[in-house]
Amino acid sequence: MDTRTLAESYFTAVNKGGWEDFVAENFDYGMCDSQDIKRGRDVYLKGAGQFYALSQHLEVKKLLVDGREVVALNRYRLQSPQGNQLELDVAEFLKFDESDKLIASNIYFDTHRFQEFMQGK
Repeated sequence: MDTRTLAESYFTAVNKGGWEDFVAENFDYGMCDSQDIKRGRDVYLKGAGQFYALSQHLEVKKLLVDGREVVALNRYRLQSPQGNQLELDVAEFLKFDESDKLIASNIYFDTHRFQEFMQGK
């Protein structure tokens, strides 16, 4: 599958379910300004799963593809467990392998705004 279609399919699965099927066993996961790269499928499934559980809708605003790498600017409409709502823009850098599995993700967003949202501010 070409990389653009693969990325679009992944983001559709974030909205509808089944995104976990895209994730490879050998996976690298980075977030925001941390220099710490987490490794492993289970780590990503837990971290991304917690975030995606808050997502009511994901809109892909911009998608750039270079080989097997993707940069996406996405807008998430989130709802906290307390019922608060937030639209959050997230820059996502993804990499797929030749077997069409997601092998790396680095995401960047306004962590302060997200923390306030989760605290009900």
